[in-house]
Amino acid sequence: MKNSKSYLESRSEVVESMENLVNLAKSEERDLTSDEQTKFDDLNLKADGYSADATRAAKFEALQQEKVKATPLSAEETDAKRSWSLFKAVNEIRNGGSLTGLEAELHQEAEKEARKGMQGIGMPSWMTEKRAIDQTNSAIQPTSVGAYIDSLQQAGLWNRVGVQNLGTVAADTVLPIAGGSTVAWQTEVGAAADGGVDFGKVTLSPKRLTGFANLSNVILAQNGPAAEASVMNDLGRNMSTQIDAAMFASANVANAPGCIVGTAGTLTFAESAAGGAAGAASDMLEAIQTIANNHGLDGNLAFVNNWALYSNIKAASEVANVSPLYMDDKLAGYPGYFTNATATAGGPPITSADGLFGDFSRVFFATFGPSNIMVDPYSRATNNEVRLVMNNHFDFGVASGASFVKYTTVL
Repeated sequence: MKNSKSYLESRSEVVESMENLVNLAKSEERDLTSDEQTKFDDLNLKADGYSADATRAAKFEALQQEKVKATPLSAEETDAKRSWSLFKAVNEIRNGGSLTGLEAELHQEAEKEARKGMQGIGMPSWMTEKRAIDQTNSAIQPTSVGAYIDSLQQAGLWNRVGVQNLGTVAADTVLPIAGGSTVAWQTEVGAAADGGVDFGKVTLSPKRLTGFANLSNVILAQNGPAAEASVMNDLGRNMSTQIDAAMFASANVANAPGCIVGTAGTLTFAESAAGGAAGAASDMLEAIQTIANNHGLDGNLAFVNNWALYSNIKAASEVANVSPLYMDDKLAGYPGYFTNATATAGGPPITSADGLFGDFSRVFFATFGPSNIMVDPYSRATNNEVRLVMNNHFDFGVASGASFVKYTTVL
């Protein structure tokens, strides 16, 4: 299934063709000919079909958004997010004490969720989910936690290409993936064909992603909300960068979830020997054709290319000197993204770079359990700093390798 915007764009093209038929007849001051009427009726049916497809896709997209949003935060949760202070918690620990007040309560809640004791500062999963704020109870967005969530969600390419984000899960998650059914015509009393390609599965299990920030004791003493937000924003952004680096890599990253193109069954093709813009255009179009030949062009299709290909792609034409290959963030009609996570060869100067094309709705992403911030007042003590170490657990997996094609374009 394409996205709703694609169906609406296709409908607009059909409507434009209908308008051309009508305008031609008007200019010649006549009715539509018999052939023109037949063509007009066919186009009208096609436009209705695209309208229905767009409506269906829009409903599905709305359901996906609702799944991510989950339920609004309660008044108590909203107040907790608003009142929770990273610096207060850090200062209590670095001064040799223990957490008190709201920070202690939420740490205990995180321990219950994790089903084990946690050192440092625990944050229950609902604090780090992108959920709606209950505006009837509070219109104040949480400062430091909100900065972490926003930077984690928005800074990463992984959250923009359209993966299926399952939100927070409590334990290993197994997703059944339907195999292809065997269907065939049969005589009136003949035995039915075996329908039995077994269900496959994607198993998601927690992989630890950790990062740290060194915080000046002077900043901590000021206990300002802007400084809290800056620290959390930096942690979230850097974590998102590492998720991208693992997901879009050309080979698996140590200790991380397997990269998309490392999935068994990922498609390939013989790339163009020509370099530059001509080779880029040839490879991008061949990537689309390879997916189409395998199972058609449906789903949340998009390109992810290395930044080294950007100038060649911008200079390339889908049709020589007529139609740009890359226009309005679309590459040959599909969303086109760029990242440094995919591999390059040679350089400087770089001689080639990797890319992928496929259906990102077949990528499933999950967060596991609560977040944890360790407070280390010793490692950077000579620098008058406290080190904060953030631990999160994520995983992602691809339902079918053939949902993607990998290629290497010569520059």
